[in-house]
Amino acid sequence: MEKFLYRQTEVEKVYHNYFQRGNFRLASNKYDEAIQDYNEAIILNPDYAKSYKNRGLAYFAKGELDRAITDYNRAIELDPNNAHAYNNRGTAYSTKGDFHLAIKDFNKAIQLKSDLAEAYNGRGLTYHAKGEIDQAIEDYNTATKLRYDYAKAYNNRGITYRDKGDVEQAIEDISKAIEFRPTFAEAYSNRGNAYMRKGLINLALKDYNEAIRLKPNLAEAYCNRGVAYEHTGEFDHAIEDQTKAIELQPDYAEAYNNRGVIYNKKGAADLAIKDFSKAIELKPDFAEAYGGRGTAYCAKGELERAIEDYDKAIQLNPDFAEVYNNRGLAYLAEGELELAMEDIDKAIESNPNYAEAYYNRGVVWSQMQRWEDARLDPTVAKIIGKDSIRSSQHINRSIINFKQPPDVKLPEDIAAMLTPLQG
Repeated sequence: MEKFLYRQTEVEKVYHNYFQRGNFRLASNKYDEAIQDYNEAIILNPDYAKSYKNRGLAYFAKGELDRAITDYNRAIELDPNNAHAYNNRGTAYSTKGDFHLAIKDFNKAIQLKSDLAEAYNGRGLTYHAKGEIDQAIEDYNTATKLRYDYAKAYNNRGITYRDKGDVEQAIEDISKAIEFRPTFAEAYSNRGNAYMRKGLINLALKDYNEAIRLKPNLAEAYCNRGVAYEHTGEFDHAIEDQTKAIELQPDYAEAYNNRGVIYNKKGAADLAIKDFSKAIELKPDFAEAYGGRGTAYCAKGELERAIEDYDKAIQLNPDFAEVYNNRGLAYLAEGELELAMEDIDKAIESNPNYAEAYYNRGVVWSQMQRWEDARLDPTVAKIIGKDSIRSSQHINRSIINFKQPPDVKLPEDIAAMLTPLQG
């Protein structure tokens, strides 16, 4: 009997050592080694819930979501009152896009442990992903009340406020996250995005640079800085950053799309098409990439293929003002004036401050010889000013030939108004 107890104690000691070393390796981001240790711990003690829960964390960190969920399932079977296991499984479901299951798990975690700030934060992320902005903010509020220094929750609430259009509150929240965690690289990148919304490109670049200094392998920071360089017209730097983002994260659809946008602006249509096609391959519902590829086809004079891509982009995003505008230009190039007018009207309906669309409608009116309307719309475009909203489907106006019919002479004042917009 004593020998048996001694053997049992030795086994417990060994599995505990594997478990603890696994935790250390997990904290050190050595996920494969951590998984090996948890495997050994589980062999020695297959009924210890925390081994499965923590191995699930390692699988999650590696992006192996289904294996993580399997481990969380087993942890919950062994310990049905483990709020952290429900929270972790909710996070995995949310990452997979299974929002209903995610919220169900976060609710259960909160039921079991009402002061679990992580569960409110996770549920907030899920509500945000579902577009339920106010509920997300409410959850982040609770998370920060439970943990006053919860940097992740401040950062996430800031992102949510930014998407709600409250950029000042976004900057305040993300700055709070940085105050509590000065090495929070992702927060610097996110604050840079908020500064971009305000047109403060130099401040944005400063934050992106700091994010990269803190975390040189943070793909999103390179991607975001590339967008900032695009705005300043530094296209070579922008391409370099998007390429680095892709190198760090080869499945980064947004980086391919952004590089395609820059190639469009440089007039490199074939390279743009290649990048937009890769973005679509990685993310088949990527409306912006279809719109961008449509613009590249338009630049090559392949108007039917352009319109086909614009159709798909609008199917995916029925309020996509830039694509309505660009499809309208493609129809205009084909001489389909009624279809062009219909699309540009829709662009203005979707974005009443879209200066370029008013200008383009003035062009269509001039083709129709509706002179008063042709005078009005370019005037409105001038009042609104150059469109401040970044068009991910930038179009080079020189690719569309706006020649009047040979027997029609433009009034001089309209001809002056329809000189292509500068910039």
